[in-house]
Amino acid sequence: MKTNLNVRATQSMVLTPQLLQSIRLLQLSAMELEQEVEQALEDNVMLEADEGADDSVPEAVAEMPAGDAGEAEVNAATGCDANAHSEVEADFDWSSRESWSGGEPGDDDEEHWTARTAAPETSDARIAALEQLRLIIGTPREAAIVARILENIDDNGYLEGSLGEIGSALGAEFDASAVELEAALALVQSVEPTGFGARNLPECLSLQLQALPGDTLGREVALYLVAHCLDLVAERRLEQVRIELKVGEAEMKAAFNLILALDPKPGASQGAPAEAAIPDVIVSGRPGAWKVELNPHRLPRVRVNSTYERAVATSSTHKALKDKLQEARWLVRGLEMRHETLLKTARAVFERQKGFLESGEEKMVPLTLREVAEAIGMHESTVCRVTMAKFIQTPWGVYDFKAFFPSQITGSDSEASGTAVKAMIRRIVDGESRRNPLCDGAIAAILLRNGIRVARRTVAKYREAMKIAPATARREVPVRRGHLSLVG
Repeated sequence: MKTNLNVRATQSMVLTPQLLQSIRLLQLSAMELEQEVEQALEDNVMLEADEGADDSVPEAVAEMPAGDAGEAEVNAATGCDANAHSEVEADFDWSSRESWSGGEPGDDDEEHWTARTAAPETSDARIAALEQLRLIIGTPREAAIVARILENIDDNGYLEGSLGEIGSALGAEFDASAVELEAALALVQSVEPTGFGARNLPECLSLQLQALPGDTLGREVALYLVAHCLDLVAERRLEQVRIELKVGEAEMKAAFNLILALDPKPGASQGAPAEAAIPDVIVSGRPGAWKVELNPHRLPRVRVNSTYERAVATSSTHKALKDKLQEARWLVRGLEMRHETLLKTARAVFERQKGFLESGEEKMVPLTLREVAEAIGMHESTVCRVTMAKFIQTPWGVYDFKAFFPSQITGSDSEASGTAVKAMIRRIVDGESRRNPLCDGAIAAILLRNGIRVARRTVAKYREAMKIAPATARREVPVRRGHLSLVG
């Protein structure tokens, strides 16, 4: 065997720290970016907040062009140093691990940027229930039984399995009696949200009704309905029940409305609290003269401190300060690139979605990341990152940026998007007769007359996604002898 030494020249792509930082800034939400900039201002003396910047953003022209005008608009909005990129020195020593703060921490004792983000409120109803139960549980034995019950509650808030099975799982060490198990379950069911820990749907709804004041109109009738006639409630066939119970129409209607207001999945409703969607981009104007601009209130205002910059440039100061200066310049430039890319992407999207701006969701056309990427001369992954966790204010409301990339209906003869078809189905259902609602096949036929060929099962899928009940459940049954319907 002979050992040889060969030299070969190869080419490969290497992500520089500057590029990694720019990529990460692209995908940050406005709140995450604000936290990142605040931390950079604390850590880097070469950066300063631009408090005196003008809040106004120059308007974009009707054709929504990209290029120098867009870059000037971003610079004006952010207050960033427009010359930061050209001033970056070519001999910057990237070998120093503390020379930039765009990526992962350099030393083991440094804190990752995610550690500076406030921990979100838990979205698990079981954990929330345990926090409440800690205040009322008296003994370790009781705590063990309650913990076992919580382990058997599903994501919707229902108890899986019987109490007997839970007692068997506890083992002979506890030998929990049926009375102890019932008492522990009662404790679990006493916490918020009401109905949590129920064994079935009737029990869940009954727990919520029992929590209402005793003098609530229709409460007793509603309790009877969920216990014995829940199938009739779903089908809205309550006239015969009303006659048998000998209750008035007003009380029956009140009972029905009480049931409609209940939460059938109390565990699932414990998701993360809703937050206001503050737009990153604002689209305004009129047909033929739409304006696409960045929201100035969501743009960080930061720049390189000119006094320190001149002092460092004219003196042989410590290398660490020069590194901080270069780090500040790259952060400012990274912010400029982020906002410039966001603006260019938004303009390209609404150049394609002008129909939506004029007529709403029914005119939203299919759009892919590749189409936008080709329009702005960037990679698909860049477009994907810049649209992540961003919101846009339009004449029709605030939308997630991703909402403007709907897919095309498979097998459709026309260029129709799924979003447009959903909006059409919603409009058709809103305009139908309540006594003779349209079935999925009839809705598909109406869409076909409008040039959109979709299958009945596609209509059913979209209808269920929008939480629209089937035709049988939407039918409003009038009360005999000319009385008012039970459905308000």
